[in-house]
Amino acid sequence: MSRKLGVLVLAMGILVGAMGLKTIVSANAKTTVMMANGCSPVPPPIKDPPKN
Repeated sequence: MSRKLGVLVLAMGILVGAMGLKTIVSANAKTTVMMANGCSPVPPPIKDPPKN
């Protein structure tokens, strides 16, 4: 196995381990918060589309 391939496999293993740890921690959390919008507030819903 070449050195570049070894580094790539090591980096992929670290990333997979971090994602698995995140999944385990979020699955065992009592209050899971969805952060789809980041830290900004949720925008108000649009009632009527703008007229042209």
